[in-house]
Formats: sequence, C-alpha cells, structure tokens
Amino acid sequence: MYDVAVRAEAIPKLTYEQFRQLPDDGKRYELIRGEVHWTPSPTTRHQFIVLNLAKSLVSYLDANPRGEAAIAPLDVRLSSDTAVQPDLIFVSNAKAGIILEEYIAGPPDLVVEVLSPSTAAHERATKIALYAEAGVLEVWLIDAQAKTVEILKLEGNKYLVDAILTPGQTLSSRQFPGWNLALKDLFDFRGRF
Repeated sequence: MYDVAVRAEAIPKLTYEQFRQLPDDGKRYELIRGEVHWTPSPTTRHQFIVLNLAKSLVSYLDANPRGEAAIAPLDVRLSSDTAVQPDLIFVSNAKAGIILEEYIAGPPDLVVEVLSPSTAAHERATKIALYAEAGVLEVWLIDAQAKTVEILKLEGNKYLVDAILTPGQTLSSRQFPGWNLALKDLFDFRGRF
C-alpha cells in the first residue's frame, strides 16, 4: 500500500499591512479577502467621467464644507484583509477620523465606481458585497457606455436601488443638499467619442 500525497500550490493570504509592503511596480492593485487583484488602467472615457464628477463635487464642498472627496488611486481599507480603490469617495465630517495620511481606514459615506466592460462584473459581483459588509451608506455605479448612473442605498446589510438615472436627468444626493450635476455634463467627453 502506498501513501498518496496531494500536492497543491499554497497561496498565502495577506493582511493589509503585508499588502502595503509589496514593491510598487506602477500598477493598481486591490486586496480582497487577503488575495491581491490587479486592476487594469482606466480608459480615457472613464477618466473624463471621474474628472467631471470630482470637479463638480469639490467645487460644492469648497463652498459647503460637509466632508472630503478623493479620487483613485487611494486605498480604502475596509477590513484587515481588504483594501480597494474606488474611483471616487466621499467621507463626511462626522467620519473624518478615518482619513489617514496613507489611506482611508474604514468605509466612506459614498463610493463611486465607473464601470467599464473589463471591470463591471467584478465590481457588481465582488465589490458591492464588500461595500455592504463594511457599511458604505451609498454607492453610485456609473456606466460609461450606457451613460447611466445607478444609485444604491444601504438598507440593513444589502443595497436597494434608489434610482437609475438616464441621459437627460440630473444626479443629486441627500448627502449634498443643493448640489446637482446634469448627466450631459457628467458624460461630457469634449466631443471626442
């Protein structure tokens, strides 16, 4: 009788502290439940959307200091083994203590993800569950191709769709009283595509 040994590759799970020690190779990575995930570079369309949204929100926050907005790349540590890089985040003044010099140490009040064909499934299947588990109150999913914005609000431990905005409508949020952004301005690609 022979002893049978099963051989499998051991892939260690990392903590966020170990993840931060990895060498910087210029690529974007996220840590999800201890596993490192590479994030492809964003497209030009994606970056125009992030810039348009950030300019509008930061201008509002300069006049109405309700908290801080930041854009990727910036780690948002949701737990000891999970850190993601949403496209844009908002942290209210009430939660300002989570803003550290090198990363955000907890769930922001708002997370914005600009979906692209290469990332949409991952963001819907994986990241939304992570945000709900961590307690992110509101998530905006912006579809760059369809030119829509899906607003998700946390109810208990899951998200409910609060609104799906389409071209011709205006984006607003109770977190930013008096602020709004027309989708035509959000999806302004300077006539390039």
